[in-house]
Amino acid sequence: MAACSREQIRFRAALQQVEETQRRYLLNLLRRNARTQFGEKHHFSRIDSIAEYQQRVPLNPYENFTPHIEAIARGEANVLTTDRVRLFQPTSGSTSGTKLIPWTDTVAAEFRRGINPWLFSLYHHQPVLLDGTAYWSISPPVTPQRTHGSLRIGFDHDAEYLGLLGQKVFSLVSAVPPDVGRCQDINEFKTRTLLSLLADEHLCLISVWSPTFLTTLLEDFIGRQDEILKMLVRGGSSQARLRTELIRSVMKESQRQVWLEQIWPKLKVISCWTHGSSAIYAENLRRFFPGVEIQGKGLVATEAFVSLPFQQNADPVLAVTSHFFEFQDPDTKSISLAHQLSAGREYQVIVTTGGGLYRYLLGDRIHVTGFIHDAPCFRFVGKDSYVSDLFGEKLHAGFVEKIIHQAIAPQNLKASFLLLAPVADDRGGIGYTLFVEAESIPDTANLLRRLETGLAENFHYGHCRKLGQLSAARVFQIRRGLKSAEAIYLEEMHSRGIKQGDVKPSLLDRQSGWERRFEGVFR
Repeated sequence: MAACSREQIRFRAALQQVEETQRRYLLNLLRRNARTQFGEKHHFSRIDSIAEYQQRVPLNPYENFTPHIEAIARGEANVLTTDRVRLFQPTSGSTSGTKLIPWTDTVAAEFRRGINPWLFSLYHHQPVLLDGTAYWSISPPVTPQRTHGSLRIGFDHDAEYLGLLGQKVFSLVSAVPPDVGRCQDINEFKTRTLLSLLADEHLCLISVWSPTFLTTLLEDFIGRQDEILKMLVRGGSSQARLRTELIRSVMKESQRQVWLEQIWPKLKVISCWTHGSSAIYAENLRRFFPGVEIQGKGLVATEAFVSLPFQQNADPVLAVTSHFFEFQDPDTKSISLAHQLSAGREYQVIVTTGGGLYRYLLGDRIHVTGFIHDAPCFRFVGKDSYVSDLFGEKLHAGFVEKIIHQAIAPQNLKASFLLLAPVADDRGGIGYTLFVEAESIPDTANLLRRLETGLAENFHYGHCRKLGQLSAARVFQIRRGLKSAEAIYLEEMHSRGIKQGDVKPSLLDRQSGWERRFEGVFR
């Protein structure tokens, strides 16, 4: 709390002067970066108002920054920022598998301006959390350390978001040793995480991103409980034996709905995504912990820290001290500033950051629910472009279409219908299935291999697969009946309230149940 207090005071004051805070941030940023390649092209040195900035700099999708990213990778300086780019942060793209986002000291400080007020508020409203330990989500590396050009891709550890002081504090209060995040083997990662958590009777707080991360971890323990508990007691200490005996007794004598809370009696808060497609999975998590507060996280993207939980009984509030924000009406395309938003309306988020993203179309849609002083509070609705995002995999329709065509091309497959959609498997997991209407599929194994490899080019899809949140992709061969697959597809879209003349066929659908709509078999 001491480490976070300065930013918390600054943030609380800024909530009452959003317009001036945002204006000051933008003009300072432009002044610092006026002599960059991007700044000189758009005459940053001549801009002295928000309106002039909006006139000189267009709205930019990621593709507009690709040449600049490549220049940075080649080692060029002063491309987007005067700050040195320290690394690239990976995130999923709409047509490319992964986008690379420049990470600078300035954007790192901007993230901490959002993280610190949230942490201070969290411990202030729940002071009991000060009496125990916390589990902050540690993400295992999806692949060994990679580079693009002269720069590495991704953090060595998630705690790097917290800065040097934050990393030192993290190591003191973390229930799981930081080195667990460096496990290359996902089973080793899960086992070591479970052993650390189960051994910790003082666990007060769990902070993860997707709720499915925690539920799959707990389900892994339930399925391997004898193995895990034998490993827990193997250390031989009397404390480990007592802890194992307690856990066995609780699991034997208590109902499943409460035994996890008895294993961790001090657990008071679980922080995770609760809005958008994560809502149903947050409810699943509540079944594991009916008496624990499930706190919804704010909107945090790889590119920007957008909102944070700050006030009880209010949705996350805009991180007004982190970046410069604009909001576009999805219907009229008109642009509003942070202090101009209206409750009850939906907007698309546009950000300008110290990482060199200027008027960047983030692709996220929000619903404004209220205000704290002058600052809007909102809920994340979903990705603005068509995206399937059950567990954080962020599969974009354009990317999926490209991967499907690449997968079927070598087979000369004569398909009259293709669709990728989520399907539950026999073990209760969910994975993506490619529905194919064709007389034959020459080599199903090769098709599946190419499909899975292609989808894994998406950083977040590969991450979800590694964590076990998603099952392996499958193929369902549709058997032509009285109706074609296309006709069934049109009927389904019509049943969702879309006029048949307005249906825009897509190779990706977020909704499940297609295996019941089509006749056929899994291959």
